[in-house]
Amino acid sequence: MRPDATCDVVVAGGGPAGATAAYLLAAQGLQVRLFDRSIFPRPKLCAGLLTWKTIDLLARLFAIGADDLIRNGLVTHTCRDYRIYYHRGEIARGRLDFPFHFADRSLYDHHWLKTAQSAGVRIETGSGVRRVDCGRAEVTLEDGRTIRAKIIIGADGVWSKVRRAIHANGLSQKGWRSGLAATIEAHQPYTGGTSEPAFASLHFGHVSWGYAWSFPGATRRTVGVACLPRKNGGSLRRAFSDCLEAMDAGAAPASWQSHPLPYGNYLRRPAHRRALLIGDACGLADPLLGEGIYYAHRSAEIAVQAITAAKGQWDAVASRYGSLLQRDLLRELRWIKVLRGLLFIGGQRRRYRGLKLFCRLFPKRLEATVQGNRPFSRLLLP
Repeated sequence: MRPDATCDVVVAGGGPAGATAAYLLAAQGLQVRLFDRSIFPRPKLCAGLLTWKTIDLLARLFAIGADDLIRNGLVTHTCRDYRIYYHRGEIARGRLDFPFHFADRSLYDHHWLKTAQSAGVRIETGSGVRRVDCGRAEVTLEDGRTIRAKIIIGADGVWSKVRRAIHANGLSQKGWRSGLAATIEAHQPYTGGTSEPAFASLHFGHVSWGYAWSFPGATRRTVGVACLPRKNGGSLRRAFSDCLEAMDAGAAPASWQSHPLPYGNYLRRPAHRRALLIGDACGLADPLLGEGIYYAHRSAEIAVQAITAAKGQWDAVASRYGSLLQRDLLRELRWIKVLRGLLFIGGQRRRYRGLKLFCRLFPKRLEATVQGNRPFSRLLLP
């Protein structure tokens, strides 16, 4: 059966990963079509943390700096001070050399989608992918249309249709669901009994194999908790309420959202035949702190590098992408996962004394690692 349309690359998903890949490919002259079932700007409950490595990457990919992000309203708040807690006890505090930047995800995601459109990407929102054929590089949309390409890029999130198609070809990754963190997150306006914090904070001890956070914003703060369900037997909602009480944040907000988060379940085989996975669809997020925006943009860049290096040999793209991703991202994620195990296995029993000691002895080394100036593989080395 003949497809309804053809192009060079189909991108499923219009978040930062999909928009970045589409933009970079269109800038090289490829015909790119992007599909997302959401209408943008879409609501996106997320703290929107941008570390130094993300700001640096955006400058390289889009020639846009931190000041430009603030001027365009994409970054709504910056913060230099941080604190780390075990229950109500403070483990560490410090002041960052480079501030954390917090983006409004609704505006942030929409901006990169418009950037891709300005580069010539043909975008259809409100039109999601229903079925994927990895061998024919063909997608069937929810309205029944079929689009055939040379390469499919799956940037369609945790419940990716592209990943399901790859798994259906015998490449199923055990532990995908069990490696997803359960999260509860809410925005809390600075009104009534809620005061504006001058620092970002992380909170340990309320859940096993997870943490809670409070990130400040211009008019509200984002509070949340995340953990691996298989390591916790209690109610996540109850843990969320306990965290808010420990933060002196008052009662749980009336409106909150729960969503899954990649948490160490990154795929070691991120491609099959003519389909690639990037961002959350590939499980690419920090296995300790859950940072995902950097990995969305960076994996998109790596996918484009693989496509460019293949020079039209489309069947070679998947192998190239796997090799590049292994070298540039997955090795680092493995180290973070190892350090996460060391932290959480002994953390609860020892009240995170090891973390407390490390923060006192090597605060700037820890900061450089989180910000991306120093690899996690060298965190424990001088």
